[in-house]
Amino acid sequence: MTRNGIRATYLGVALLALAMPPRTMAEDGIYVGVAVVGAQYGTAYDKTVDNTLANNASMLFAGQRLDSNDSTNGITYDAGVVFGLRGSLGVLYYGIEVDWTTHQGNVSGHLEGAGTTPLRNQVGENWPEDWELAKDKSYGLTLRIGTEMPFADATGYVLAGVRRVEAGFTRSYTGCLLPGEICGPTQFQTASESFDENFDAFVLGVGMEQPLAGVVLRGELRYVAHGSTSQLVLFDDLGVRVSTSLEATEVGLGISVLWTL
Repeated sequence: MTRNGIRATYLGVALLALAMPPRTMAEDGIYVGVAVVGAQYGTAYDKTVDNTLANNASMLFAGQRLDSNDSTNGITYDAGVVFGLRGSLGVLYYGIEVDWTTHQGNVSGHLEGAGTTPLRNQVGENWPEDWELAKDKSYGLTLRIGTEMPFADATGYVLAGVRRVEAGFTRSYTGCLLPGEICGPTQFQTASESFDENFDAFVLGVGMEQPLAGVVLRGELRYVAHGSTSQLVLFDDLGVRVSTSLEATEVGLGISVLWTL
């Protein structure tokens, strides 16, 4: 979806909400809303270069596996639309909600690489890399259970949910791609690779909702465990196999405005 399409979606939700009579979430029923989230996004990146294949063309690292890893944190910003159903169970209430979210921001780092010789960036070595992981969009299903709080006509709750997070991963490196040779700096080649990464995430959190002037304001703290993804790249001419994995988590603080339909 384009940025104009996203803006049109948000505008449609807002116009629909303004057309509804003022109500609060104290009344059970269907609701819509918009949400913004700021998050501390952390990612761990691991890379293994495997030179144990029979046709390995490394003159320095044949038969070896070289491991390297990096981790970093960054700030991301999310905006989305929500659609949910709220009901009551005695003094408790429950909410079932789906959402669609777009993301801005990324995490980036530099992998130092690994090798056993000062002749850096040779065939079979775990080359240094610049890398970046950027969330693109996500959608989720969340369950909330809460009760009235003894102040300010507010409701507190706990939540759990699942998310599908789509992200883009890029990495760039410089090294020797000539089989059976020791390269000098002028023979090094620079390349970059891009991958579409999909995370199946699990969400836990707490929050509070407060009716105000015909809408409900929500503040929420969430922990999102994205899980991990992996890639395998085979350099056929060199007999080198490169496996990578990414593991991500985030802690986010969100604010939402909700309207009951």
